[in-house]
Amino acid sequence: MKILPRMIGKRLAFLFSLEAAFSLTLVLVAQAYLLAFSPQEEDAGNVLACSDAAGALAETRAFHSQGRLQKAADDAGTLLGACLDAEAGETSATSCAFGGKTGEKYSFSFPIWKNGRLENARVACRFGT
Repeated sequence: MKILPRMIGKRLAFLFSLEAAFSLTLVLVAQAYLLAFSPQEEDAGNVLACSDAAGALAETRAFHSQGRLQKAADDAGTLLGACLDAEAGETSATSCAFGGKTGEKYSFSFPIWKNGRLENARVACRFGT
């Protein structure tokens, strides 16, 4: 009768050791891939500044005409120290000629009401050199 509990104990110990080895393997694999899928470091100030610029363009109804959008993009780009691209349908503007800055780029899309229709607008900010 004492043999049966020993065999069950040994089998359970073997199963627990397999489970522990499998768990350890999963941890090592996850740790190895964590660096590959880790988020890029962002400058929170630039993200918030671009978001604020996009909101300001929407609130001032800059997307309603080409001239208003170009002036607003130029002003916002100067304030941010970045290249600002804005577009909604056929209307688009950029604050930098010929591409401008290359570096961090943040883009925001949002709906706007334009000419009696709902359209999608996009504002992108490029920071860097």
